[in-house]
Amino acid sequence: MQPDPKPGDSRRNFAVQRAILAMTLVGDPVSRTRSELTRIFGDREAVKQAIASLRSCGLLEDRYRSLWPTNAAREAHRLEAW
Repeated sequence: MQPDPKPGDSRRNFAVQRAILAMTLVGDPVSRTRSELTRIFGDREAVKQAIASLRSCGLLEDRYRSLWPTNAAREAHRLEAW
């Protein structure tokens, strides 16, 4: 069962958030950049909104122009995979 997006998030934004978080977790310890994600998704505004949402809830960090999953995101991913 898929969870519903938070109020204010469109289904597209929710899907982009999930994909960006998954890409940063799978790529860890290699980071992703905003420009790389914009090329992948082809929608700068969707990427910008998704990153802002993930950062605001503490799942993504923006360090030195690179995007990294937070420790909380890594732990949740580890628990989910188990």
